[in-house]
This record gives sequence, C-alpha cells and structure tokens, in this order.
Amino acid sequence: MDDVSAVMSWFSSPVYSRYWRHYQQAMAWHQRHRRAYRKALEAAYGPGYRQEQRPGSRRRYADRCAAESSSDSDIECDVSNMEISEELRQYFAQTEKHREELKKQQQMEVERHGGYVPADRDLHSVSWRGTTAAPFERPGERRGAEMKKLYGQDAPKILAMETAMQLAFDRNRDLRGPKYWPVIPLKL
Repeated sequence: MDDVSAVMSWFSSPVYSRYWRHYQQAMAWHQRHRRAYRKALEAAYGPGYRQEQRPGSRRRYADRCAAESSSDSDIECDVSNMEISEELRQYFAQTEKHREELKKQQQMEVERHGGYVPADRDLHSVSWRGTTAAPFERPGERRGAEMKKLYGQDAPKILAMETAMQLAFDRNRDLRGPKYWPVIPLKL
C-alpha cells in the first residue's frame, strides 16, 4: 500500500510546487478570461446568447458554478452598465463570420477527400466519378498553351516525349501490377 501512495503522490513533491503554482495561475486566468468573454457576448447580444448558439455545450448549473467560484474572488467584473462599442460588435460579428467560413472550408476539405484511396488498395482500380456532360474546352488545349508558353517552338517535341514516357509507364504498370507503397508521414 505504501508503494501505491508513493507512486500516486509523486506530483505533490515540493520539487513541483513552482509548476503547480504557475498552473493554478494559468487556470485562474483562463477562467477569468472565459467569464469575461461570456459576459461580453451577453452584453453585446443579450442574455442567453451562448446557450442559444451552441445548445450542445450546455453544462449543469452546479458544474458551471463550481468552476466559476474557484477564481471569483480574484477579480470582480461588473458589466451590467458596460457599453459595447460598435467596433466591438463588428469585431464579434467578423469573428463569427470567420468561424462559419472556416467550418465551411473544413466541410469542403472533407468532401474533397471523400475520394481518398487507402494505401492497401490499387489507385487505378478505383472507379473515378465521371460526368456525361461535354467538356467546356477542347481536351489538351490548355496544356498545349502552357507548353507553348514554356518551351516555345519545341513544345510539340517535348509534349511528345512526355506522352511517350507516360505511355511506357502505364504499359509497364499494367504488365507488372505493382502494389503501391503507403505514403505515411514519419512522426519522429
């Protein structure tokens, strides 16, 4: 039993007292900041704004009071007669707009990566989503223009060499059917 108490109380050693003091200060600041931010939102948008916007984030009243009462004695902030300037309202509106844009962008990323191919599957065996609509421009027109811009008069020759290399690669891949090596980032 003494071994268990020794292992469980390593963090209460006086060696770590400075760490815990800083930790308590940081947590107290964090709680004060959250409370001030909530009060500013309530002052700007009216009481109950936070609960209406994010119903999934509701906590029990006892939990909220316990968290707030731990650092309430440090700083008293009365925002009942605080005026919110138009600039601050615009700032909050802009912040919410940025959050919505970020959320939409993340959703688009998820949709775009919907065609993700697992490393243990063959990349070319996956059927690509195609459309039956006609292309907007002639095939190869844009690539030809880029090649002409890059290589000038030699563009057709270089394009032919690239095409020959791609065809040789495709032929060898079809003959041998290699398995793809997974591209996994190393987190050292």
